[in-house]
Amino acid sequence: MDPIYLDLAQALILVFGGVVVYYAFRSYGRTKSQAMFLLGLGFAIVTLGAVAAGILYNYFTGDLLTVVTVQAFAQALGFCVIVYSLAKAKS
Repeated sequence: MDPIYLDLAQALILVFGGVVVYYAFRSYGRTKSQAMFLLGLGFAIVTLGAVAAGILYNYFTGDLLTVVTVQAFAQALGFCVIVYSLAKAKS
């Protein structure tokens, strides 16, 4: 498969993830809700982890195991923060 598809997917993740993060932080600015701040932070971690994995693969290691491990840990941390923010919003 052509590496251009990975670059395209990474660009889409960055754009749409960035839009979600932008709206979450914008909402935080209006409401000062800590849950909304944490939601934005969680999505930022997930987005940056996915983009970092693509950059690692394309430009540095090329080692798929390292890349998948970095992305998996970023996603796990990001989703943990998202779950915490949703639980905090409920209480």
